[in-house]
Amino acid sequence: MLRKTLFLLLLAFATVLAGCAQNGIRQITTNSNVKESSAVIVYGIKVEGDWKSPRFGIQLDEYSIESQAIAGNCFQFNRTEASVPSSQRSIEYFAFEVPPGYYVYSPFNGGQFHLDSQAFFAPKGGTVYVGDFIYRKDRVVVLRKDLDALKEAQGKSLPNIHGEISTAEALPVKRPMLFLCAP
Repeated sequence: MLRKTLFLLLLAFATVLAGCAQNGIRQITTNSNVKESSAVIVYGIKVEGDWKSPRFGIQLDEYSIESQAIAGNCFQFNRTEASVPSSQRSIEYFAFEVPPGYYVYSPFNGGQFHLDSQAFFAPKGGTVYVGDFIYRKDRVVVLRKDLDALKEAQGKSLPNIHGEISTAEALPVKRPMLFLCAP
């Protein structure tokens, strides 16, 4: 009886943790086609400082303006996820097909963000550039925007991003809080 109870508890725990993996966002690759009902978010990542881990990553979480919180939970958690080697000294761009809406710098990121919390708007059928997340020598992540540099790199590193790319509108929001998935 104890073995069966322990097995069921472990199964329930695994199910809850697996739920955190449900993500309705996908990175766009060279062979990707984007649905008309989606939006596209583009951002760059670069490391200027001494990041101690092998990779430096940035995550943007879907954000609910109404509740002023991350829109996810333990069963569905939409987020962009991209990383570069910690030795990355040039900007690498990433594009994601996302549900239209707002996205915020994740509290799950390792680097401290230099700005107050902002939600970036991704409109249906549009492609927006959030900016370039740069990990600086002072151990802070800054957001720089250089739309011309992105457009120059577009044909090389983002071949399937078509149409006009605009800078994402930013709205000041309440700082998102972490959430924990546990049985």
